[in-house]
Amino acid sequence: MRGLPAQQGVSLLIVVVVTLLCALLVLASAQVVRLSEMLAGNDSEASRAFEAAEALLHDAELDVLGLGPQGQACQPGPGWIGCRHPGTATTVPQTLDDWGLLVQRLALRNPPCADGLCLNLGSAATAESGAGFWRHEPTLSLFVGSGGGVPYGRYSGAALAAGAGNPLLQSGASRGAWYWIEVLPYNAGAAAAGGDQAVWSPTPTDPFIFRITAVVQGRRAGGHTVLQSLLVRHLLGSP
Repeated sequence: MRGLPAQQGVSLLIVVVVTLLCALLVLASAQVVRLSEMLAGNDSEASRAFEAAEALLHDAELDVLGLGPQGQACQPGPGWIGCRHPGTATTVPQTLDDWGLLVQRLALRNPPCADGLCLNLGSAATAESGAGFWRHEPTLSLFVGSGGGVPYGRYSGAALAAGAGNPLLQSGASRGAWYWIEVLPYNAGAAAAGGDQAVWSPTPTDPFIFRITAVVQGRRAGGHTVLQSLLVRHLLGSP
């Protein structure tokens, strides 16, 4: 009886090749899952940071308007101006005389800010310029310290519920959230021609535009979310 020819290890080679291919498929699948988790984490972090910046903008608007978190006047006593007490904080100007005093106080400071109120910062607070103060950690630290970056709820009285709310609004290791308010005087006479410009311009008795910058420093190194808004104190129905 004639014997079968020897296989000379071909089957073993095939098994090894198939095993390697399966291992490569498993590794590729693991990489895809890891990448998906990283993308989901980045998206979640970005969403939280954006929500925190929106909350800061709203809180700063309440600060400018002198309102509490429910839209009520937040004047604890006759000595308060809006939500700030002049004995402990720089106050938001209400008149041109207030503006003059603010300029005298801030003009020689670097940056020209105190308690989150600033004179015109120019390109330092313009996102389009590419030179925003939030882009460099030392400059951001200077604005937070010397400029008095305002955390959420300091002047409006809004509070974060314990164990709830956006964690990025709470100060912690390698993160923070602050706002700054630039007071920009406006020539109300420039809108005398009427039209939309007149409707949305400040009134002669309150000729200020407030540019609000909210900066949220995320938990990821180098991650910042910045939102800006312009606010005019203009009563509905007023000319």
